[in-house]
Amino acid sequence: MLKTIASALLLIAVSSSAYTAENISVTRDGVIYSVSQHETLSSISQKFTGNIKHWRTIGQTNQIENDRAIPIGRKVLIPTRLLTPVSAFARIKTFFGDVVIRGRDGSSIEAKIDAMLKEGDTLTTMANSFISLMLDDGTQFTLPPNSVVSLRLLRATPYVETPRTQLYLQKGRIESQVTPFTKPESKYEVISPLAVSGVRGTNFRVNLDEQRVLNEVIEGKVAVAQNTAVNKPSKQLVAAGYGTVVENGRVNKPVALLTAPALLDGYQQQLRLPIQFTLSHPGATSFRVIISTDAAGKNNIAETSARSNNGQGVAKLENLEDGAYFVRTSALDAVGLEGVSTIQAFRVDARPFPPFLLQPGAKFQGAVQDGRIPVTMKWALTEGISNYRLQVASDAAFKTIVLDQVTETGADQLVALLANGNYYWRVASIIQAAGTSKQGPFGDAKPLAVLAGLAAPAANIGQKEIHFSWSAAPGQRFTFQVAATPEFTTLINNIETSTAEVAIPRPEAGIYYARVRSTDDDGFVGAFSPAQKFSVPMQWRTEYDVPLESQGQPLGTSF
Repeated sequence: MLKTIASALLLIAVSSSAYTAENISVTRDGVIYSVSQHETLSSISQKFTGNIKHWRTIGQTNQIENDRAIPIGRKVLIPTRLLTPVSAFARIKTFFGDVVIRGRDGSSIEAKIDAMLKEGDTLTTMANSFISLMLDDGTQFTLPPNSVVSLRLLRATPYVETPRTQLYLQKGRIESQVTPFTKPESKYEVISPLAVSGVRGTNFRVNLDEQRVLNEVIEGKVAVAQNTAVNKPSKQLVAAGYGTVVENGRVNKPVALLTAPALLDGYQQQLRLPIQFTLSHPGATSFRVIISTDAAGKNNIAETSARSNNGQGVAKLENLEDGAYFVRTSALDAVGLEGVSTIQAFRVDARPFPPFLLQPGAKFQGAVQDGRIPVTMKWALTEGISNYRLQVASDAAFKTIVLDQVTETGADQLVALLANGNYYWRVASIIQAAGTSKQGPFGDAKPLAVLAGLAAPAANIGQKEIHFSWSAAPGQRFTFQVAATPEFTTLINNIETSTAEVAIPRPEAGIYYARVRSTDDDGFVGAFSPAQKFSVPMQWRTEYDVPLESQGQPLGTSF
């Protein structure tokens, strides 16, 4: 193939030099050549058309009767229609993903930028793959995923620059942006099993959809006809902003394409995966979204679609690396014709990913210290993350931030001193690379209700019972415990109650500890209160096990 390309380039170089050396000029009607010594119409015909048989036509065109007596310097017009087209090439401009290219003989051709493809080559794009090619005149065509196109005809006429291109769409879609032609002999056609779409310079799309072909014209005009052997096939001239469907043996009347959909605000900076675009158009049955790295939308790297529900849809892409991109959006009507598209810039700033928040939950109950409650905020460590940034705010929009702090390296928690109240908290990851730090987006904020812990239960020691009470909120249940040690390793009492008080039998004389915790009606279990230390004095009792009294008071060890 390299030899073929080199030969073609040599031919172009020779032809270009002949322009000056042989005094050739080009007009709208063809090539004008100044005759040199010993030249005849036959030699001129062979030179420019590749065959001497056209010498009579050249003579008639120039009113030359005597082939052997042409004056030196005589200007001879060789009509464009007689010039012999030569092979042209399609150069790979961009590609992405898995693209398979086969030569006419079935040989494999490597897909790489600036590779020159020739007539007879076939291109196949796999899932999430794209390829864009450019012809010598600047015409560019692009294949989206799951498409197959054969380069059926790639020709160009020397001197007069009249390209002739035929692309055979076997499967999927193709989008063409054709440079306007200046010569009537120029041709650009997209052929499919059902239809032929021919243009003279325009921007249009062709979609082979099972037993029908959809044509959409963005700029210029496209002649759409059946691909049939009948003498007078069904044909329509489709103007810009219109589309037509070829099905059931006929070309349908063109209909107006849908306008570009509205892209709802928030798409400009994508902080979460999957990437999401919310689209709106009252006439859409679905939406198409194409991602590219250039503003012209040629270097495509991803494509997805979304169904429309009452004119709205959300298109999602599972993954894009951080960076700058462009999104092209369009709406599809009930027939399946894709409408006019728009291209907008956006960024992906989703990395490093925020950590998973572990604790506290929606509520936290703790002891008040100097008017504040220490709350331990904890999250999962992520590999490669150097630091984390914790924010706590009193509102969901984080307009009123009460804590904004970066952890030390490797820390997975921070203690926040918060007053009793309602808050929101979130965490972002920070990485260090090449001497600079980069903070990723904050994760979803979690609500947090910070509650003051229960005060130690108050003890009222009676002759036979000890009564305890504490403050409570409506709907709470309680766990009350008594132990002989402040560690509460061995419980003397463990009582579940729905009231904010409890009575226990008076134990033997000694030092004891009591504590209580609450359970809200939503299931939240609070922390135990500080331990209440209380002393049960020795009590003298009669042989009938009643307290021995003096002047109405029980006698104890202090008597």
